[in-house]
Amino acid sequence: IKEKSKTINWDWRLLSSLIYQESQFDVNAKSWVGAGGLMQMMPATAEEVGVNNRFNAEDNLTGGTKYLKILLGRFDYIEDENQRIKLAMASYNCGYSHVVDAQNLAENRGLDRNKLDRNVEEMILAVSLRKNYTNPIVKYGYVRGKEPVTYIKQIFERYHHYKQFIKE
Repeated sequence: IKEKSKTINWDWRLLSSLIYQESQFDVNAKSWVGAGGLMQMMPATAEEVGVNNRFNAEDNLTGGTKYLKILLGRFDYIEDENQRIKLAMASYNCGYSHVVDAQNLAENRGLDRNKLDRNVEEMILAVSLRKNYTNPIVKYGYVRGKEPVTYIKQIFERYHHYKQFIKE
């Protein structure tokens, strides 16, 4: 994890917190939607980043961080690193296109499309409501908005604990 975190310029404790959120460090973890391994990669994502065995820890970490790097790159125009990381995490959890939908909806409502906190996260939550996911601005439809919002909050809460009790 320490080695792979360097490829995305993250504190290894932040990546560890994300991995714990995904799988509780269980290399054999499987989700109800078909994600698997430490970083809970979907089969199509694993294929996209060249991972043959999602249940091999090294392959999964390599592929998961490679995918995070792709997502971070899609938000490289955002100057605030913390917000860029949070938007990439939201994309990792619910899909990049859903986050773009939420950004577009945020901008339409006068919110900051480049800030997850109290802006895009509100629209991620809003896209779980029919009146919002049927809005023409929303191209990819319904998303279970509470999941990515809770996901990010829990990762950062754990990360702050890790920083307090585990030396860098």
